[in-house]
Amino acid sequence: MKPDAQHRSGQPERRGFTLLETLLVLGLISMLAAVLVGGSAQLLKGTARSDPEDALMALLQTLRRQAVERGQTLELLPGESSDEDGPDFLWSFENAPEDAAPHEEKLPKVEGVSVKILAPETIGAILLGGVASEEPLARLRFYPDGTCDRVRLDIRRNEDRRLVPIDPLTCAPLPAIDAK
Repeated sequence: MKPDAQHRSGQPERRGFTLLETLLVLGLISMLAAVLVGGSAQLLKGTARSDPEDALMALLQTLRRQAVERGQTLELLPGESSDEDGPDFLWSFENAPEDAAPHEEKLPKVEGVSVKILAPETIGAILLGGVASEEPLARLRFYPDGTCDRVRLDIRRNEDRRLVPIDPLTCAPLPAIDAK
């Protein structure tokens, strides 16, 4: 049997990491985590904005947060849609000065995908080619208490159509009306 290794002082030799080695490893891990978290947040932000449906859901939550933070009612209005971009939305605070320009948001355009904000009930719908067509809602309000008007989202992906109701208490989507 081999005796334990000893220092010159006669004390047994201890094995382990020094404080400097431990701090160095923790520093490297934290730098690596900062790079990964920062990069993935940017990646996720870009991904959420590449689809019109996701971009509209994110816009609804952003506007809800703005209304709560400012303590003012905020209005979202559908703007003009152009061929190269997705649908436009204009938003402003209800009591903003008249010379204040409304903020503009553009949703990304994806071939075969369209989104519209509709009234909570079917009103004034007409049948075009066997599909009910409704006019978009004139405005959507977000209130300082974190609520919003009752609306539905009309999401069309090629031939598929989904109507998604928005919960007026959270301004978040509820299960789709046509979900099984």
